[in-house]
Amino acid sequence: MSDPEIEACLSQIAGARERLGLVLSDVKEGRVLNPLDWREWVRKHPVECTLGAAAAGFLLAGSAGPPREDGRATILDDFTRAGFETALHLFLKTLL
Repeated sequence: MSDPEIEACLSQIAGARERLGLVLSDVKEGRVLNPLDWREWVRKHPVECTLGAAAAGFLLAGSAGPPREDGRATILDDFTRAGFETALHLFLKTLL
């Protein structure tokens, strides 16, 4: 097989495979295959994530209304009583 046309086609195929490999590696490194990569988002937006976490903490620790007879007065206490604390713990373990 010393036909120059075949050799040219084979070299074009090899070049196309190499370019395709480079594109696929870029896709794997990018967010195309994992658009919900929250760690990358935190790395890119640390201030916004810190402020969001602080706001969520204030909301959860804030008052849920007047204290009731069972002594629970915050939203976080309501979550604990309803069993969300265990679910939240398991959810956070899954994410981390």
